Amino acid sequence: MGRQHTTWISDETWDRLGNIAGDSVSKKISNAVKFADPDQMMIHNAKMRQLTAAKSVLREISLRVQERHGSPLDSLESLLSEFDWLWESDIRE
Repeated sequence: MGRQHTTWISDETWDRLGNIAGDSVSKKISNAVKFADPDQMMIHNAKMRQLTAAKSVLREISLRVQERHGSPLDSLESLLSEFDWLWESDIRE
């Protein structure tokens, strides 16, 4: 059960609230609070580190297979490069 409050929101903030997922203003505010929650940010950052580690492991696998079989795995390297945006350092840290 929730509580009803009157909250004054600037026009700029109201416009930005429109970019947050949710069918109602209440849900949008709930989603914004969840996103700003430090625990959620720690989970997000941990997942980003996992993606970075996965990229390193896949590249290492590619190098080892190339060394063993003598043929470059251009398709794997190409595939990985298509997803570089997932782990670029400018994503929220």
